[in-house]
Amino acid sequence: MLKRLALFLAAGGAFALAVLAAEKPAEGAKQLPIPEMQFNDVKELAPGVFFRYSSISASDPKVPFGGSNHVWVVFKDYVLVIDANFPKEAADVIADIKKTTKKPIKYVLDTHHHGDHAYGNCVWAKEGAQIIASKQTARLLKASGPKQWEDAAKDRKDVKENELKQADIVFDDTYELKDDTQHVVFRAFGHSHTAGDAVAYLPRHKVLCTGDACVNGAFNYMGHSNSASWIKCLEAMEKLDVDVICPGHGKPRRKDLIAQEKRYFTELRAAVQKGINDKKSVAEITAALDFPWYKEWTGVDVAGPQMNKDNVKHVYDELTGKVDHDRIGARPATPDRRTDPTGGTGLASR
Repeated sequence: MLKRLALFLAAGGAFALAVLAAEKPAEGAKQLPIPEMQFNDVKELAPGVFFRYSSISASDPKVPFGGSNHVWVVFKDYVLVIDANFPKEAADVIADIKKTTKKPIKYVLDTHHHGDHAYGNCVWAKEGAQIIASKQTARLLKASGPKQWEDAAKDRKDVKENELKQADIVFDDTYELKDDTQHVVFRAFGHSHTAGDAVAYLPRHKVLCTGDACVNGAFNYMGHSNSASWIKCLEAMEKLDVDVICPGHGKPRRKDLIAQEKRYFTELRAAVQKGINDKKSVAEITAALDFPWYKEWTGVDVAGPQMNKDNVKHVYDELTGKVDHDRIGARPATPDRRTDPTGGTGLASR
C-alpha cells in the first residue's frame, strides 16, 4: 500500500511539472485579484472564468444552504461547469450562466457524489450537458446514489420531482478539455473528502477548483473521508502552480488555503492520537481540543459545530482501526443536520 502511494505521489508531481512546462504563464504575469463577494454573487476571476458564491454558514442557522459553489469556463464553442448542486440550485445557476454567455453548456464535472455536488445532474442533462466524473465518484453514484437520493427526496421537493442522473463520461486519474481559448485538467488525486474527489485545474489562469477536497471555512465533513490520504492529496495539489483556489464551499482564496486545510487535518490527527495514547475517551479528546488559529480562520471553535465533533469521532475510529476506507461513502452518514448543512452526504433540505 505504501509503495503504491509513493508511486502515486511521484506521478502527481510529474503531472504537475508537465502541465507547468506546457502552460508556463508570460513573464511578469500579475496575480489574479480575489474579489469581494456576497452570497449568490457572480464574478469573472479570469477571462471567461466565472465564480458563483453559494450561501452557507457553520454558525448561523438562519443562513439558507445554497449547495456548492460553482465555476464555469467559457470555451470557444461551449461552457464547462464545475459541480452540479441540487436540482433547484442548478436551475438558479443555469440562469446566471446565461447572463454571462450565450454558448451552450456542454459539460458538467461532479467533483464527488454528494447531493449538493451531483444531484442537479438531471437538470444539466436537460440543457444538453454531459456529466463528467471520476471512476470512484461514478461508482458511488451507482452503489449508494439510489438509496441516498430516496432519503433526500423525503426532505427536498426538487429531488422528489426529479430522477438521479448518472455520469456520462468517466475517467480514472486525468481528463482534459482544451481549445485555443481555455484549458482545464480534471485530476483525481485520491481519497480525500470522499473516495472519488476530483479537482479542476486551469493552468493558463493558475486557478484550482477543489470541490470539497479543499473548503474555506468550517465545512469539512469527514464522515466519508480518509484523513491520512486527504493530507497526501492536499500535498499533491500544492505542487501545482496555483494563484487562486475556488473551494466547494466558502469564498475564493489564495493558495495558502491548501496549507490551512492540511494543518487542520494534521493537527487533528495528532491530537486524537495523543488522546488515544493517553487512554482518553472521544469526549475527553474533543473537550481538550484548542486550535486558536482555527477560530481565526473559520469564526468557530475547532470543536464547536456538531460536524466538527463528529470529525473527532471519525478520526478516532480511523486511528483505532474501525473504519473500512474501501467501503466508506457507500452508506449514508447521520451527522447533526442542524450544524452540518450538507447533511454529511449532501442531503440537506435547507
